[in-house]
Amino acid sequence: MSSSERKPDLLVSYSLSSGEEITEAVVNAFLAVEVDVHEKPTTLHDWVEADVFETLDWTCRPVRLSTRIWGHWVAITAEEVRIYRDGGPSAT
Repeated sequence: MSSSERKPDLLVSYSLSSGEEITEAVVNAFLAVEVDVHEKPTTLHDWVEADVFETLDWTCRPVRLSTRIWGHWVAITAEEVRIYRDGGPSAT
């Protein structure tokens, strides 16, 4: 496996609680890896249009969103938020 194909380092796999909104889960996942999002100069809404998380129909078929937030690669599904170490996929 080449360095460009290496598997990114998973920092946390955060499972959503019943009734927890995706935006809240993303923030909680970052807090779980000791990234103090409240001290960041940007907000979650600066990185993504977070309202779309609540408007997607997560139940009709498996949906997975991937993006960079606060310098980390993040993968989001209806059940969990995964955060990868800096330099994960598409870090360039």
